[in-house]
Amino acid sequence: MSNKFKFKSLVVAMGLSFVSAPIYAAEDGATEDEGAEIIVITGTRRTERSVGESMVPIDVVTGEDLQNMGTADLTDMLRTSVPSYNVARTAISDAATIVRPATLRGLPPDNVLIMVNGKRRHRSGVIAESGGSLVEGSQGADISGIPALALERMEILRDGASSQYGSDAVAGVMNFILKDDSEGMTLEARTGEYSEGDGALVQLMGNIGLPLGDDGFMNITGTWMHSDPTSRSQVRDDTVALRSVGGLGSEIPEIAQIWGAPEYKDNWNIFFNSGIVLSDDQEIYAFGNYGERTTIGGFYFRNPNSRGGVFTNGSTRAVVDTNIQAGQTGITSNCPALTSPGGTPTDAGAVAADAAAMAALPANCWVLNQVLPGGYTPSFGGSLEDASIVAGVKGEFASGMTYDFSASFGRNKASFFLDSTWNPSNGPDGFVDGALQRKFELGSYVQTETNLNADFSFPVEVKAFASDLNVAFGGEFRDEVFQTIIGEEASWQAGRFAFQSGNGTNFYNDGTTVLTDLSIGSHGFAGFSPPQAGQWGRSNIAVYTDLEADVTEDFTLGFALRYEDFESFGDTTNYKIAGRYVFTEDFSARASFSTGFRAPTPGQDNVTKVSTRTIDGELQQSGQIPATNLIAQALGAEILAPETAENFSVGMVWSITEDVTLTADWFTIAMEDRIGLTGLTDITALNAADPQFSGVNCPNAKTANASLAVCLQESGVPGASDLAQVQFYTNDFETTTTGFDIVVDWDVDMGSAGDGNFAVSWNHTETEVDSAGNEVSRNKVVDLENYNPHDRANFTYNHFIEDWRFLARVSYYGDWVTGGWSGDPSATEGGT
Repeated sequence: MSNKFKFKSLVVAMGLSFVSAPIYAAEDGATEDEGAEIIVITGTRRTERSVGESMVPIDVVTGEDLQNMGTADLTDMLRTSVPSYNVARTAISDAATIVRPATLRGLPPDNVLIMVNGKRRHRSGVIAESGGSLVEGSQGADISGIPALALERMEILRDGASSQYGSDAVAGVMNFILKDDSEGMTLEARTGEYSEGDGALVQLMGNIGLPLGDDGFMNITGTWMHSDPTSRSQVRDDTVALRSVGGLGSEIPEIAQIWGAPEYKDNWNIFFNSGIVLSDDQEIYAFGNYGERTTIGGFYFRNPNSRGGVFTNGSTRAVVDTNIQAGQTGITSNCPALTSPGGTPTDAGAVAADAAAMAALPANCWVLNQVLPGGYTPSFGGSLEDASIVAGVKGEFASGMTYDFSASFGRNKASFFLDSTWNPSNGPDGFVDGALQRKFELGSYVQTETNLNADFSFPVEVKAFASDLNVAFGGEFRDEVFQTIIGEEASWQAGRFAFQSGNGTNFYNDGTTVLTDLSIGSHGFAGFSPPQAGQWGRSNIAVYTDLEADVTEDFTLGFALRYEDFESFGDTTNYKIAGRYVFTEDFSARASFSTGFRAPTPGQDNVTKVSTRTIDGELQQSGQIPATNLIAQALGAEILAPETAENFSVGMVWSITEDVTLTADWFTIAMEDRIGLTGLTDITALNAADPQFSGVNCPNAKTANASLAVCLQESGVPGASDLAQVQFYTNDFETTTTGFDIVVDWDVDMGSAGDGNFAVSWNHTETEVDSAGNEVSRNKVVDLENYNPHDRANFTYNHFIEDWRFLARVSYYGDWVTGGWSGDPSATEGGT
């Protein structure tokens, strides 16, 4: 046995990377090794199907290509390799900062099925409530923890495949094939930073192949990475005014609000892949991973002169009276109602008078400005744990039928925390050991999935066909559970200053102004309370059949049918028909039509949260409640149903010359009952005693004739008492997504100067909202139709000289549009 050892040279990854990888896009003659065609396992169950013979478009990116990229994140590698794949680094987007949501062919992350070694990978515990309208509400798999060094190749099927693989495969399938080397070692180190001087990166990776017995292997990959945050912030106008007129100086940093990529700490992952040949006809296999990482990002700045429910109550300071106990009513306090000078004060006299008034407050009167005079900016983060194990046995019966029995378990846990904030409702009671509590453990989301699969395949001789008819069939049992774990009590509890106003019966000493009710829960992201906590599961069973054959020497035809039964919403049947016709040795055409679906997840069915958002240019508390909540149903919500889709594509492969190949594919995806967050419903004018909320259990709020927000608080939504808007998931809009992919690949023999490869890929994708219910806002429609650039292109050149490899790429992004908080769309220019 030879002992191979490779040490990868140091890669310096600057802000603009010029290294990248070619795509082998369903073209004749594409090779993984010189002279050998790439045999794919995605989108077909015929063992001999090559990428060039596929009836649907499949991109193949090899592991070696990935290792030569300048970026350290697999999602960024895919973004620069597959034009129809889009992912962005989002700033101030709650959990979407922790697991970056990505899209394929203009559809959300959970409309793309993620597989490893041909087996379904579990979802992330993170539900992307923020990050843009296109991805809001999605719960896809987290692929960022998969080390590029662990991969032999990736196969990206750009076509609907629900009839073959089940839920989520509406836009396509991404299959990550792990290395199976039984010898050799690779070590790799990367470091670098952006040209702005931030985002410093250090990454260490290693891979080793070990033998298991005479014919087995164990391949292990480990990686560790740390990345500093970036900042592309601008100085806020209100902080300039506060620093100058407010006299706060060093109390407010020049950049009070960071806008950029988050910090990644202690990001490490271990993947393994193993197999043992038991006999000529049978082998066992196992693969899996474990990893952890911590992500820390920023939130919006809390202005000390204007943040309602924290520093102010309308135009007055949020002064509270420590003599008033919870539940007391009919009291006139000795605390004065102090007028705030506003968020961007210009009157130095008013500022001085305000400071003097706060300094003269009686001992029992307290306002947060006494502790945090310069405001504050919460820091949000999460710790992620990811683990999976897959094991199985596969082989061939004496009859020639192949089999594959497997079982898998995956778990993803996201634990959230918030720093540099406080729980306003605790007021001065929030001091712990002489200091105001500023950091909170908010609780966790946990997603677990268990899969059992049995797959069979055998050839049937059909004399009229040019090949055997490959008959595949099988079954699957899947069980998934979503769990919400409560946070520490201080992060969600309603302190005694949450109800200081005594339902409007307690006043400051001026006799007219109502005492302030302070916000409930850690400000910016309230922790998960006991009523929110719980465990929700769903199981389903599926059976499928898949037929494929060369009907003639020039015509290949395939058909797939799948039936699934979900215990939550019932059953669904989907099918696919695909074909490929070879007109000449150099030109072939392909087409497919399929139906598909995506089942709502238990997390989408049951998640509840409160967060701070920018609404019409103002920071406001908004709440998300599940469609099963009685208040949501009174506002128009219905139990979630699966999304359904019809997917049609047609394309061609043309070998223009021996060295130049062109592939082009046009597609359309029509989706109904799409799941997404509704627009924000204003609840400020709604009363708990209104007849439409008669079935809601909040007797105290109804007796007090309180607002619907107070009813939400009483019914178990922490921090809801000062909500202005709520939203929920709904099946309430239909879309049609159309586009095309064009890939040109040109190999150049330069003799003694080496070999070159030019690859040009262009994707155009447009989405049109065909219909939308009343709950879907105009801004959301604008975002859905324009959130991603309509045009993406990559121009890549690879040059090889003996052991040297040089890569360069230019990426183009077209214009995109967002609805914006003003209600009017604003174009964002594209570029390279």
